[in-house]
Amino acid sequence: MQTYKWTIEIEVDEAWIADGFDMDDERATDMLGLILGWATPDEFSAKVLKAPPAKAIRKAQGYKHA
Repeated sequence: MQTYKWTIEIEVDEAWIADGFDMDDERATDMLGLILGWATPDEFSAKVLKAPPAKAIRKAQGYKHA
């Protein structure tokens, strides 16, 4: 079976990061699953190719020892 690939850039305001948002492969796959509601898990996947540094995410989320 042939597949097609997109490289997707997602930009999120710091307020959402502070509220706990952090994109990872599982969350990206869940988002794709919502859009492709009738698809089976073997028909799609998602992978985060680049993300902000984990330290920056933790700092924005209020962790003092980030």
